[in-house]
Parts: sequence; C-alpha cells; structure tokens
Amino acid sequence: MNTTVLSDAWYQVADARVALLPTVRAQPQLVRGQRWMVLEDPYSNRFFRVTPEAWAFLRALERGKTVGETWLERAAAQPEGTPGQDDVVRLLSQLHVASLLQFDEAPQHEAIFERAQATKRRERLGKLLAFLYVRVPLWSPDRWLDGLGPLIGWCTGRAAALVWLGVVLAGAAAVLQQLPRLGDAGQGLLAVANLPWLYAALALTKVLHELAHAFVCKRYGGHVPSAGIMFLIFTPLPYVDASASWGLRSKWQRAYVGAAGMLMELFLAGLGALVWAATGDGLVNSLAFNVMVVGSVSSLLFNGNPLLRFDAYYILSDLAELPNLYQKAQAQWLHYGNRFILGMKDSVEPATDATERRWYVVYGALAFFYRMLITATVLLFVLDQWFAVGVLMAITTLVMLVLMPLGKLRTHLASPMFERARTRALGGLALVVGLLWAGVAWLPLPHAVRLAGVLEAERSQAYYALTPGVLVELAVRHGQTLAPGDLIARLVNPDLEHALETTRLQIDETEALQRAALTRTPAELGPLAGRLQALRVREAELAAIALQLELRAAHAGEWVAPTLHERRGGWVDRGQPLGELVDRARWRFTAVLPQSQAAELFGPARPEVLQGAELRLASQRGEALPVSRLLVVPYQRQRLASPALGFSGGGEVATLPTDASGLTASEPFFEIRAELATPQLPEGLALQGLSGVLRVPVAARPLGERLGDAFRQLLQKRYSL
Repeated sequence: MNTTVLSDAWYQVADARVALLPTVRAQPQLVRGQRWMVLEDPYSNRFFRVTPEAWAFLRALERGKTVGETWLERAAAQPEGTPGQDDVVRLLSQLHVASLLQFDEAPQHEAIFERAQATKRRERLGKLLAFLYVRVPLWSPDRWLDGLGPLIGWCTGRAAALVWLGVVLAGAAAVLQQLPRLGDAGQGLLAVANLPWLYAALALTKVLHELAHAFVCKRYGGHVPSAGIMFLIFTPLPYVDASASWGLRSKWQRAYVGAAGMLMELFLAGLGALVWAATGDGLVNSLAFNVMVVGSVSSLLFNGNPLLRFDAYYILSDLAELPNLYQKAQAQWLHYGNRFILGMKDSVEPATDATERRWYVVYGALAFFYRMLITATVLLFVLDQWFAVGVLMAITTLVMLVLMPLGKLRTHLASPMFERARTRALGGLALVVGLLWAGVAWLPLPHAVRLAGVLEAERSQAYYALTPGVLVELAVRHGQTLAPGDLIARLVNPDLEHALETTRLQIDETEALQRAALTRTPAELGPLAGRLQALRVREAELAAIALQLELRAAHAGEWVAPTLHERRGGWVDRGQPLGELVDRARWRFTAVLPQSQAAELFGPARPEVLQGAELRLASQRGEALPVSRLLVVPYQRQRLASPALGFSGGGEVATLPTDASGLTASEPFFEIRAELATPQLPEGLALQGLSGVLRVPVAARPLGERLGDAFRQLLQKRYSL
C-alpha cells in the first residue's frame, strides 16, 4: 500500500456510492508468508488480489454510504489498517475495470472513472496493435468437462504420472538409439511436402495441450468458461481459458495447471518417438516424427521459457510466489527511473524486501532484452513471408515500443507531482539521453570480427581404400605421429587371395604342360607359352592389387582418422576414405568471411588492423593462439573447406539442402587464411580439421554507425531495398 494518506484526486471519488457486486466471493491465499484475499466473480470469470486491509475496507463499503464516509469511519476505528486515499482511488478504478463494482448513480468526471476509462483505452489499443495475436471464443466447455469427472481424475492422478514417466523415458531412449537416423529425418522437416503434416501435428498437439490445462483446472474445482481459436501470426490454434487456477489456494496446484500443457506435449513427443523408431518410411512415420519434434521443441523453447509469458512464466510466478512478476519487474525499473533520473524522492518501490528486489531487477532486465530479441525475430520472419503484413507489424512495433512509451513519459512529466521539480526531472532525463546519444553516436568502441573456420595442414595426404576388403588390423591410433613407411592398416580380401592362389596354380599347371609338350607335342609349345605369359601378367596385377591392402605412411606426419577404429572387422568398399596423414610442420586456419562483414576487412585502411588476429581452437577455448600472417582471399567462394562449417555439421554457415556433402554454402563468401607457427600449437592433439574461431580486430567505430551499416545491409540483402 502507498504510504501517502491524502490524495489530490480524493474529492472526485469521496461522494461516490459504490460496493462490490453481490456475486463476488473471496478466499484467502498465502504468498511468501503474507496473507492475501483473492476476489472472484464466477459469472464474469474475473479475479483480483487485494491485501486483508483493502479487503476489510471493501467489505465496509455500502451502497447507502459514500466512499468518503466509509473511509473516515475506518480511519477513525483502525488508523493503521486503513489504506490511503490514493490507494483507494487506484483500487476502485482497477476493480471497476475488472467489472467487480456496482454504483448507485452514474458519476460524472470522477477520478475512478477517468482512470478506468484510460485503462480500458489502453487495453483496446493494445489489442488493436497486437493484431497478430487474436483470440476468438467459440463455446463454454465447462458443463462438458463436468461430465468427465472420473476420466479427469484418472488422467491427472498418480497412475497417470507413472505412465507419463515411462513413456517419456522410453521415447528418449528410442531417440538416443536412432541418432544417425534423426539427423537425416530432420533435414526434411521444413520441406514443402511436409508442411501440411507439420501443421497437423502442431494442431493436434495444441488441442491436447489446452485440454490438459482444462483437465487439471477442473481437478481442483476450477471452471473453464470459454474455449476457442487464437490466430498466432495468422495461424489458427486452439485455446482454453483456465484462468480460474489463479484462485486456487495451493501454489503447487496452480503450478500443476500451468505445467499440464507442457507435460502433455512431452508425453505426445514420447509416443511419437516410440512410433517413429519402430516404423519405416511412410505417412505414419512422418506424422510420428512431426509430433515428436513439435511436442519436444515447442515445450522446451517456447512454453518452457519463463522469459516469455507462456506456461513457464506462470509456473515460475506461482512457485516463486511473485504474482504479476512481469508487471512488477517493469514497475521496479520504472521506480529506479523515477527515483534516480527524474528525482522523485517519494517514488514507491514495488519490491517489499531484498529478495523481491533481486527477482524484479534480474527478471525485468532479462525479459526486456529477450522480448526485443523475439520481437526482432518474429518481425523478420513475417517480413520474409508476407512483406506488406511485416511492414504493418513494424509500424505497430514502433508505436508500441517507442511512440507509446514516449507519450506515457510526456504525460508522466506533465502530471502535478512534477509541478515543483519539473526542471530537475527534465534535466536528469536530458543528461541520460545525452549520455546515451554520445555513447551510441560518438564514442568509438573496439570491435573484432569473429570468423568460424577449420585448421588444416599445408601438406597432407588423404588415404582411400584402393582395394575393397575387411579391415583386420589397425596399427596406429588417431593422432599418432608416423614415420615414412610405417604400417597404418591392413585389409584382407578373400576373393582376391583366392584369385591369386588360383592364378599361381594355373601357372604351375601350364609350366608342367609346357615341359611335357617338349617331348610329346612340340606343336603346343607356342600356345602354352602365350598362356603362361598371360597368367604371369595376371599374377603381377593381382599381386599389385594385394599390396594395396596394406596402407603405409608415404611421409612423416600425424594420422587423422577419428572413426576408423569403429570399422575394424567390417567390410570397406573401394574408394571409401580411411584417414589423412598430415605434416605438423606448417599449419593454416581457413575461415569463412560472410559478405556482410567483408567491408570491415577490405579497403586501403584495413591491412594495419589485421596484425592483432588470434585463434581459439574448439578444444582450447581458454588459450588464444597468435597468428603469424593473415591472408584475405579477394574473390568469392561457395564451397566450404570442411562440412563442419555448415549447418549439417554443427557449424554456422547455411548450406544448400540439395548437397549431401554439406560443403556448398547457400550464399557466396570470402575466405581468410591465417598461418600459424608449429610451436604455438598444442602437442598430443589431433589438429587436422579441428574447428575454431578466428578473431580479427578492426578499426574502432561508434555503435550507432555499426548498427546503421547492419540495418542497411539487411535491407539490401534480404529485401533488395
């Protein structure tokens, strides 16, 4: 409650005759050890939380008495437990917006209705601007759910929890056993042919998600007044109103209602994983995979993120016992602005203790920046899909995030509370704006371009299976240093050995026939000599092929074959790669330079800033390796140095889905080569093909200039503007 007893707006509400609706009922709720009263109107499904002191004042209101008379009586009887006048004005206006008050007469120009109308206007404007998120109620499922009492009890009880746990664990195990197959299936997830099945899986999952909320809410005695369709970025999805859970006394029950949808999605994901793992290619397999992805990814990334105002946010608010966490966090930061920038020494802090203060400060900052990130991501997505709608969304975003806050700030500064200290407030605001402007527009900030790449030896030799066979011996291990002539691996080909043995027996036979012909049939000596020559040529060819079954080091170097040991005892076809022998004497790091960052490194003033480049390898992130020389290749490329740089290999470069090798980038890029000295590299580590990040310092420039360049590049690259 506000500690201010008197209010300048009191005269406007003191003569009003108001009272709570007779249908409003109250029940206690314990939040962080403090007692509150939750007001509920079951007919309008409206909820409101007040302190016991405010509840005592509201109970004392009678339609035959004015607000002023009731307040004076309460203040005389319990001066310490009576809310201040400003609190009463704000409380009555909020209750009026929630449609929980009744009046004896229609008031004119009273503060309570002015605040109520202003709140309603803000709500209508917010709904108008949020045109990409529209709810359309269709029916009331409350009576239908009442008839499902036994089913609801079974589906939400302990037996269902055991079934849920078993299915989720079994599904996770099935996915782990099918990881190679999972990557192949995921490549076609966003294919045009799969989009209808993906939406079908999304719709089915969301129907059961919302039904789970309704079931758990009904389990604890809540009612579900409405259900319908919401259009999320023009995509129709179901919803149910389970806000009755706000009136539940136990925070664990409220959290269960909030988590029910995610639990259902994870259950469906587990079922989908089991079906997907047990079936072959086909419609059932495709639907199961889509359900598995939607049920897991959607739950964890969206509903499971407490920074978004979805299920996890309400679960966090309930378990942390911080109702209206998002609004209170915003109010906490506004309090800091009022107190330290505008100079309002009597600004009331929303936090009541140090714990709440930490929650509000940290959550408010994280939620703000994450909201900006999500807004930008959604805006770019809509612009890519429907450009005209995206432009309209950009305009509404500008209105909501810039123009409306500026309008509220202007109204705030024009309020009577700043009548004596308006100069101080404007001065503090001007100082902060000036500092921010100077920091963004004028202050040069150091910057470095971070480029992903792979480490390569300047001298290397790839080894392939020149002759098919069974890998029976692997004489070296991955990362071992070899000398010239060292045995690497040996393969055995039974068919080749049989052919060689047969050829040798045929040679012996032909030689015997040749000796017999010398005395018996001299005329056969010529044909036998030709046959013998052909057999010896075949023997030499087979022996040469048999020699290829042994792999030996052609030069000194490091053997790189991280997965070859897994193929020991298996058949290796001709042409399959076995490994690579690299010379550790000289190395270079080949990095990908996107076109958007090329301007930072090209140009007459750039070479001198390339001297401080450093490299951090994936396995040695804590150690920076200096670069001896840096070479920028001034022509475009589209083929990557390694599949590890592309999306399919876990890298950052988008690749063409039609290229199975994962080496063709979707957009041309430039290449940077950094030379390294051998003593700088870690010993005892397989280096060939090791990924890393090359950090190249560039000229210091203000942040605003860089943001402007990035925005112009975005418009030119994506929208050709």
